[in-house]
Amino acid sequence: MQRECIYIEWVDAVADAGWEETKKPELHDCFTLGFIVAEDKDAICVAAAISKKESNAKINIPKAWIKKQVRFPAENLKKGHPKATQTV
Repeated sequence: MQRECIYIEWVDAVADAGWEETKKPELHDCFTLGFIVAEDKDAICVAAAISKKESNAKINIPKAWIKKQVRFPAENLKKGHPKATQTV
């Protein structure tokens, strides 16, 4: 099975606890690099590590939060640098 890697730039919600003055709404710019392990029309699941049957350290990112993504076959990493396909 061919594995696909992805680099994602996305925006995440910010949460806190405790009493503080509210100055303005906040979002955080986030950056994720990993292996695609699942995907549907609404979200993508990216893992930091994979084996033949399992994955570890996964994050599910809603596609509506993605600002930029670059996909490339994991096999290209063995060759020095990936040939990427950029999508948004």
